[in-house]
Amino acid sequence: MRLCGNEGRLGGRKHLSGVLAGLSVAALAMGLSGCGKSEGAPVAGGAAPAIKAVPIRLATVQARDLPQKVHTVGTLAALEKAVLSNRVSGLAEGLYADMGDRVKPGQKLAQIEKKRYELAVQQAEQSLQQTLARLGLEAIPEEKFDVDQTATVKRTLSELNAAQIKFDRSVVLFKQQLMKEFEYLDSQAALRVAETSVQDMREQARALLASAREARTVIELRKRDLNDTAIMAPDGSTPDGQKITSYTVAERRVSSGEYLKEGTMLFTVVADQTLKLQARIPERELAKVQVGQKVEFKVEAYPGKVFVGKVTALDPTVDPSNRTFMAEATVDNTAGELRAGSFVQADIINSQPLAGRITVPMDAVTSFAGVNKIFLIEKTGDKQGKAKQVEVSLGQQGSEKGGQGNWVEVAAVEVALPRALIAIA
Repeated sequence: MRLCGNEGRLGGRKHLSGVLAGLSVAALAMGLSGCGKSEGAPVAGGAAPAIKAVPIRLATVQARDLPQKVHTVGTLAALEKAVLSNRVSGLAEGLYADMGDRVKPGQKLAQIEKKRYELAVQQAEQSLQQTLARLGLEAIPEEKFDVDQTATVKRTLSELNAAQIKFDRSVVLFKQQLMKEFEYLDSQAALRVAETSVQDMREQARALLASAREARTVIELRKRDLNDTAIMAPDGSTPDGQKITSYTVAERRVSSGEYLKEGTMLFTVVADQTLKLQARIPERELAKVQVGQKVEFKVEAYPGKVFVGKVTALDPTVDPSNRTFMAEATVDNTAGELRAGSFVQADIINSQPLAGRITVPMDAVTSFAGVNKIFLIEKTGDKQGKAKQVEVSLGQQGSEKGGQGNWVEVAAVEVALPRALIAIA
């Protein structure tokens, strides 16, 4: 089939937009039966210009079962992101990782000077040993320990026992009038002093035990300070039980030899072998999105390539300010192609397909100023009739082999006619 025009042979959608859109429906209908050169209106100074034939072909509208998709835009985020800082102050003695390095969980990234923290541990341990020596113990006893077992209390208890024996003897002698009264009173006073000494030693022993336990706590704190001089990567655990095998150093903010105050941000590490696609979905699509559904998305860095993820979490609330809810999908990034923070365009695939959707070849669609049209060939009996421009809205695209670009979904009342024919240049 050929169309008549004055722009030469058409080769695609762009030519259709330039030629077919400029023809009247009547003129287009005349050309559908084929035309050669004809005479146009006379012009001053010569004959009418020749009209060249424009070849076209016809295609039939097809109904397809298309996947039901919820289109959205979102951002890729790291599975976990941690900003590492120091808990103790000091000079940065060594750096063992830089931006872009991949590190394992628990790997050392930096070292703060640790000599003074080692000395602090030694001092606390010596203080504990001195306290235990005063108690006559080698180690800190349990909470229910009887202080009478300490050396100081044992000594005063021996003195108390001797004073008690002496007093008991003096009582007998005093009753037999074999001891003078002042000697009796002296033995009685000595017994009371011994009893008081025992009570004092018991209180001192309890205080020393408390000091020993406090010294043990101080030692633990000093050891923790010493341990925290090493800046380590996180241990690789997540709240939902996933195991992270490696991190990437996204940022380093420290230099060797720099004095670091407590709480200085040193490194930012991200777990990027698994990413999270976070997107906000309109409230009206709530019933179409469920955990476990497949997600297909694209990033600008890889035009035409489709990445796949799976919906793993849905926000149980709707944001009243914009009437959307958050959906989160996990994406395997073992290949390392994707980057956290990237903008994505995604489709969440519903398991229930859309049946009988009308599709036409991509070449049949002309676009101008944001308006999409096709040329619908009306049939009269067994003969092809006029060509009619129909404005359509476009939907999903695809191809027979699963790619994109061969056909496109259209929406228009006229296109839904059975076996409607489309003109294609």
